[in-house]
Amino acid sequence: MIIVYNRSTGEIVGHCSRVFDGGRWREAAIDELFPEHEKSNLASVHFADDARYLAYGPHNWRLRRDESGVVTGIERLPSLVLTCDAADSDGDGIPDLPADSASVAHLTAKTNDGTNTEITFRTTRGSLNQRTVSTREGSATVELRAAGETVAVTVTATAPGYRAANLNMEFVPIPAQLAGSR
Repeated sequence: MIIVYNRSTGEIVGHCSRVFDGGRWREAAIDELFPEHEKSNLASVHFADDARYLAYGPHNWRLRRDESGVVTGIERLPSLVLTCDAADSDGDGIPDLPADSASVAHLTAKTNDGTNTEITFRTTRGSLNQRTVSTREGSATVELRAAGETVAVTVTATAPGYRAANLNMEFVPIPAQLAGSR
């Protein structure tokens, strides 16, 4: 497999498995893969084919370098882990909040390597008290306030150089004993 990358940024810009040409297997060349591309800033490395590269997607990998900066392989990007303190009140395995426009869950994103970075949170419903937070000891926490509608919610945490994390939640009907007291 050939991995083509930008020399300046280290970003992987393309890849190709071996090519069957004239009855023989061979490695592809940058000129074949990017005939119309400016090649002065491109470099390539060759590794044995690895199905995990395609299975996890090229965007989840980075170049691995030795102490002197020489590319020695590829490795998966570190990941973010996203959790919350909301309970699963209806037993379906998905954390939930009452759809009362007031309930709050604390969402915590952690870097799996403990490194500090800026983490950006996004939600499909409800509101966050902060959008981008700097981690401390690899961890950042925000609050998610429930919306007033009963819906499924997906919260996403992203950070440069990390695989994103998603957390599914629900805003559920307000329990009858609480609804009557409001």
